Amino acid sequence: GIMQKAKLENWRVVGIDDPYKAPEAISRLLQGEVYGHPDFTDGETVTSSTIISLKHGFAETKNTKYELGHPEGNYAAWCIKNGYNIWTGPK
Repeated sequence: GIMQKAKLENWRVVGIDDPYKAPEAISRLLQGEVYGHPDFTDGETVTSSTIISLKHGFAETKNTKYELGHPEGNYAAWCIKNGYNIWTGPK
């Protein structure tokens, strides 16, 4: 398949809460306002498929490479408070 490219603004990482999985096996997804994606209207809130990699302001899922714009304020504050680097995921 062709890798789509899009930009996410006001984004955060969300986990699928599965009580039967170890914490490190829980899928992490991106949620945010998408821009430049062929399947969505600019500014529409989307939830991605599982994040494969998250580094240097970019996140990759199976079919899409997202450029990460500004994170959602509460999420960014939570990350800073809890020692997460929001550009690379947990330390």
